[in-house]
Amino acid sequence: MKYIVTRDENGIEELFMFPKSINHDFFAEAVSRIKDGTQRNWQRQHREPISAGFTDGVSCTGRSETLNLDSRGAIDAALIG
Repeated sequence: MKYIVTRDENGIEELFMFPKSINHDFFAEAVSRIKDGTQRNWQRQHREPISAGFTDGVSCTGRSETLNLDSRGAIDAALIG
């Protein structure tokens, strides 16, 4: 699996996992369009990719060539859950 970690305007980081068949940059673009549906707030929430790589669901390694971002290893793995 591949993954990206994003940070929103409030500093909240989220990890998104997706299949290896999808490019990191394509997935990052899709994630940037997710709306914040909490409390019926349907405004788009800006999410900036801050790290990316590969995961087995436990550890995070590698880097994204298309986003030019490295994995942060254990920092990213702590977001899996």
